[in-house]
Amino acid sequence: MVIGPCPKLKIDIHVHTSHSDSRSSVREVIEEARRKGLDGLAITDHKTLRGAREALNLRHNLLIIPGEEIKTKKGDLLALGIRREVPEGLDAVEAIDQIHGQGGLVVVPHPTVPLFAKFTKEDLGRLQLDGLEVFSAITPFPWRYARKNMKLAQALGLPMVAGSDSHNCKTVGDAYTVVETEKKDLDSVLRAIKEGETRIGCNSSRLIFKIEMLFNVLF
Repeated sequence: MVIGPCPKLKIDIHVHTSHSDSRSSVREVIEEARRKGLDGLAITDHKTLRGAREALNLRHNLLIIPGEEIKTKKGDLLALGIRREVPEGLDAVEAIDQIHGQGGLVVVPHPTVPLFAKFTKEDLGRLQLDGLEVFSAITPFPWRYARKNMKLAQALGLPMVAGSDSHNCKTVGDAYTVVETEKKDLDSVLRAIKEGETRIGCNSSRLIFKIEMLFNVLF
């Protein structure tokens, strides 16, 4: 039992490293997270958990959530708290089953942002999801989409989270999720997210990083 208010942890739930398509090494990402006063990170590289495993060895006092951003046949999913890679190209239902089979959570990133939003509201309502990324610091006009995403999350009854979608260590922690949990450990944090014990910390990444990200997507 915890006497008094539960600790509130600042966790960036969407971070990439040089193990996939970021310019920054795991060490640089960890250093920036500590500099910005984060309590934890979800390392969500594409197609690999190598960055997450490296981060676990370099974390110091940071909580590391091993994760992956997965491209399904329909759209992207964030897997949080997994131990094995989930392959790309699966049907969304199959990918979700694999994530849940590992005890992980499924969050849909950038659910209404053009070029990235592939799932319809009806699709999302049929899937067994654990949360919606309502604020992504790297997207253009993030507050515009945040308002749409918050309404969508409320309509679907899903917990709300935020992340930087960092592809450069300088943007780590630009947005983050405030998780209210009794303990600073992986299981407690995942449980708190699933139960909706979250708030969002929102700052937009600088324009130069948005342009860099858009260039990478288009070319």
